[in-house]
Amino acid sequence: MTTPTYWLCLFNATTWQEFCDAGGTVMGFPETRRNTIKRIKPGDYLMGYMTGVSKWMAVLEVTSEPYLDSDTKIWKQASFPCRVKVNVVDHLDAETGVPALSLSQQMRLFDHLKSPNWGLLFRTAPRELHPSDGELLRKAIAEAHAISQTAP
Repeated sequence: MTTPTYWLCLFNATTWQEFCDAGGTVMGFPETRRNTIKRIKPGDYLMGYMTGVSKWMAVLEVTSEPYLDSDTKIWKQASFPCRVKVNVVDHLDAETGVPALSLSQQMRLFDHLKSPNWGLLFRTAPRELHPSDGELLRKAIAEAHAISQTAP
């Protein structure tokens, strides 16, 4: 069995809702990221980050090879035609998501940040994450999900 690769994927409140409304089974990326998307394989994980609230909020397992689809409309802001099928493993909402900075000291993603504007790390997706970052995020999101399920 091969080790999964972890990828940053971005949502905002609107694109997350559109993703969910469409069944939560297809993730799309811009045509400009086509060469990167070709490296995504079934069994990899997309780590969902919500812009605007700066929180990690989903773990999506990739279930298909990448493909192009400009015809099926999911998102209103763009077609995001480079797609993979996914299964939602865990998800949180804007309130229960894991704040990005709460994990920054433990994540390699933040190691070589040259600008004080850490938000620049979350401008382009998909972006390959270090395996230790991916595992940390999976655990943190699962723990936050478990806590949110037991809260009154």
